[in-house]
Amino acid sequence: MNRRKIILFSIPALLLLAAAGLGFKMWNKLKQKEKQKAATQQLPSLQLRKLDGSVLNTFGFKNSKELLVLNYFNPDCEHCQSMVQELFREQALLENVNWLMITSASLEKTQHFADSMNLSQLPNVTVLNDTASMFVKTFDAVSVPSFYVYKNGELLRKHSGECSVAYLVQQ
Repeated sequence: MNRRKIILFSIPALLLLAAAGLGFKMWNKLKQKEKQKAATQQLPSLQLRKLDGSVLNTFGFKNSKELLVLNYFNPDCEHCQSMVQELFREQALLENVNWLMITSASLEKTQHFADSMNLSQLPNVTVLNDTASMFVKTFDAVSVPSFYVYKNGELLRKHSGECSVAYLVQQ
């Protein structure tokens, strides 16, 4: 009888403990999301490597009157490749836009992507490598493609997944 009471008491206690643990985990994730959102409302300063080896700091765009599109991508992503094709079709829309294509892929894979997609022919597009994954950590970007559009250092919009270039550069 004593053993039965222990079991009957233990089961609800364990369920309550598990529920409390899940609740804390959800609350903590929500707090992280809020912190990340606050950190990206203003253009964060990130040092990213250009394909020529030089460093670009996003802080240089903080007071830019032109739109800045941060495009997180993966060279193997078909949607990302499709977006590049659209960039070529919609070049006229990019006249007053700085478009930074950022990836955490290896430098070799990134270079191959840039060469095969002829990205050097797009004057306002810069391909950047982020092997330290600072972009992912700062923006919590997990899907590709992901877009963050800034003007004067202020976040105007963000979008995950494929979308039109016209939507991204509208003001």
